[in-house]
Amino acid sequence: MFRRTFIRSAIAATAVLGLAACGNGGGDPLAGGGDAGGSAPAKIDSITIGSANFAESQVLAEIYGQALEAKGIKVTKKLNIGAREVYMAAIQDKSIDLLPEYTGATLVYFKKDAPENEAEAVYKAIPGVLPKGLEVLDKSPAADEDAIVVTKATADKYNLKSIADLKPIAKDLVAGGGPEFKTRKAGVAGMKDVYGIEFKSFKPLDPGGPLSKKALLDNTIQVTQFFTTQSTIKENNFVILEDPQHIHLPNNIVPLIRTDHKSPDVAATLNAVQAKLTTDGLTDLVKRIDDGKESADAVAKDWLSKNPLS
Repeated sequence: MFRRTFIRSAIAATAVLGLAACGNGGGDPLAGGGDAGGSAPAKIDSITIGSANFAESQVLAEIYGQALEAKGIKVTKKLNIGAREVYMAAIQDKSIDLLPEYTGATLVYFKKDAPENEAEAVYKAIPGVLPKGLEVLDKSPAADEDAIVVTKATADKYNLKSIADLKPIAKDLVAGGGPEFKTRKAGVAGMKDVYGIEFKSFKPLDPGGPLSKKALLDNTIQVTQFFTTQSTIKENNFVILEDPQHIHLPNNIVPLIRTDHKSPDVAATLNAVQAKLTTDGLTDLVKRIDDGKESADAVAKDWLSKNPLS
């Protein structure tokens, strides 16, 4: 789950190979991490934080990191790692210890056929599917949902209100977006499997980024995926198609952490951040970065100054 910067697969692969094995991690949620594979430490002196390849993930990682640094913890940042498939591998091989994640996306990453589709049920199901050594902390009320979008002109032309409405016309439409949009349940693969939709073709672009926006506005593509905290949806009058079959799950922000880095101080600090995040606030943070005027670390610093944790 934009504003999401396009990272070529070769760059993403290089980023993974370049990650040093810097320890493990942990989490401290309502339900822990299932089979965590080790007890949480009493104290952590250092932690390595990763992020995905889009602005929202990067600013959240910066907020987490700066909040932990304020508690005297040495923080190493490995941001902009790549798509979920890449950074999940990094946290599992202990190259990173912590990263901001999304509840629904995490659940279906580890259990593709997960039946849960309500926010609390999705969150409670995560510990049961996580690999040994991983946990999630508190979920935030802030959420960023995946969204299938079309222009208003396309919606009006075909009377589109729901993803299901695409089925009879998809053969004449081109879908486009980040490469992962083609293969994920929340994307083209899910639309085919669940809704029976098959597009004329797929154009690889960027995940919710400027290339996808331009292609949609130019009518080079007619369908793409954006994310609900992106101001570009409202600014361009894009139409979000309803999802009655729930290929998109609730995506509340949640820290994913290795158990061996989930000390009480780390958990308490991150959970305090989680409690203060809001969807509207997150939308504003993303816009400030997407507008190209501010960096993720500066935006994070400003947010923490206005949202003291103690």
